[in-house]
Order: sequence, then C-alpha cells, then structure tokens
Amino acid sequence: MKKIQSILLALLCLMLFPSLLIAQLERERVVTDQPEELIFMAPRNINLYTVEPLSKGELHYSIMHTFGEVNGGVSELWGIDQGANVRFSFEYGFGEQFSLGIGRSSMDKVYDLSSRYSLIRQRQNGGSPVSVTVIPSIGITTGSYGFLDVDYNLSDRLNFNLAVPIARKMSDDLSLQLVPMITHFNRVGFELSVADPAENTYYSIGVGGRFKIAPRTAITFQYIPPITDAENLDHNIGIGIDVETGGHVFQMFFTTSRALNESYLVSSGNGDFLDGGYRFGFNINRLFRIR
Repeated sequence: MKKIQSILLALLCLMLFPSLLIAQLERERVVTDQPEELIFMAPRNINLYTVEPLSKGELHYSIMHTFGEVNGGVSELWGIDQGANVRFSFEYGFGEQFSLGIGRSSMDKVYDLSSRYSLIRQRQNGGSPVSVTVIPSIGITTGSYGFLDVDYNLSDRLNFNLAVPIARKMSDDLSLQLVPMITHFNRVGFELSVADPAENTYYSIGVGGRFKIAPRTAITFQYIPPITDAENLDHNIGIGIDVETGGHVFQMFFTTSRALNESYLVSSGNGDFLDGGYRFGFNINRLFRIR
C-alpha cells in the first residue's frame, strides 16, 4: 500500500512541478495566456473520465464495449463469444465549463446521470500547471431481484460516485492524469457485479495517460489500484490505442475490467493480467456541434 501511495505522490509532484521534466519536453509558445487544448483526445481515456471539457453546444455520443477474457482461447474466440458489456451515453456542453451526461450500461442494467464541471484549466504558460475537473454521478440498477427474500426498493438501487480528474499536458505528445474516486452503493449483495458483496463504499486513485505516436494516434493506459480493503478486489489495468478521424475518436484497448462506468470501475472484480485475465474492448466517440 505504501509503495502505491509513493508512486501516486510522485506522479502528482511531476505534474505540479514541470521544472522536474527534462529540457527536451519544454516548448515555447507565441500565445501564453490561453488554456491548454486537447490534453486528451476524448472525454474518456479508455474507461476513465478525463479533464477534456465540452464546448457550449457540443454533444458527445459514445458507445463502449468490453468482451470476455482472452484466456478462453480459440474456442471462445479469445473472449468475443462470451458476449459484451455495452454502455452508451450522451453528454452535452451547456458552457465552456459545465456539461451534463446520461448513460446506460448492460452490466447490472445501470442508468447513470452525471455532470462535469471544469474547475481549473491548465494554462500554456504562467498560470495553473494542471487542469482539474469535478464529476459527480448517480446510478440506478434496474435489474430484477425478485428472487431475494427482500426485494430492492428505489433507494436500494442507487449508487453514487465522485471522480476528480487532475491532469497535465507535459508536452505536445505526453499527457498524464490522476483520478481520485469514491463510490457508494446503498445496498450490495451477491446479485450485483461488485467484488465484495459485503462492502458498500469503495475508493481509489486512478492513473491514466496518453503518448502521441502520430498526429492523430496515441498510445493510452489506465491503472486503478485496489486501495479499498475489500475481498476479491484486484488491480484494474488497461492499455490501448486512440485514433482520431475528424469528429470521431476510436479507442481500442485490453483491460482487466469488464466494467465501463465509474462506480463499477472502482468496485467490480478484475482478472489477473499475467494469467490472461484481460479482455478486448473498444469505444467509439463522436462529437457533434448542434448549436
């Protein structure tokens, strides 16, 4: 645990104090008072929310998929035959700092409502060294639990999440972010896709980043360590590639997690990456200007 905390602290210091970077990453710009643009290619990096804001009148539509674990082998087409967890969502920008989103995930049949507020924007020079965004969300499971002795009421079905992405564009090619998260389920049990059916509250600090290898292509990663003292909770690891084509951003990745929304990214179980316990997934992001 101390080792994980030390690594996360070192990453935060690296983003806050750019003088620690090697000289090759320093770039001079003509305009020095503008906010940093395109820290990430899309409002999500693999599964984690990013600090990337929507402009006023901009609509972000996404479809997200994860399949089964690849260790099923060729008979399961390396997880493709095991069916997908699918999430689709819409997010609309009401201003340069504020947007609202709604989504639906097939795992546990969860509908979620979220908001995104851009608290601080990284400046190109002389201002804030990082961007900070606050993203609260609420979800409701709509599955049927009539087989239980005591069925779920409306309050039992609710879960809550708060994510606070903190990101820095280190250079034109490299961006890093930390995402402190806390999730609470009003009720848990074996019927839900959580790691520990006796744990209601989960927390973690996700780490994500991207490195451009071409003008419209980047390698991405995410890591969500199991900070909560809960059973069956393992490391969430993901690595992928982003391809931007005009208004679309295609994201393809391998991840140890089946989950696609914040509450379950923190709380659901993960496979053993070294034992083939990871799965293929992809996201399709589309941005529209509708004003």
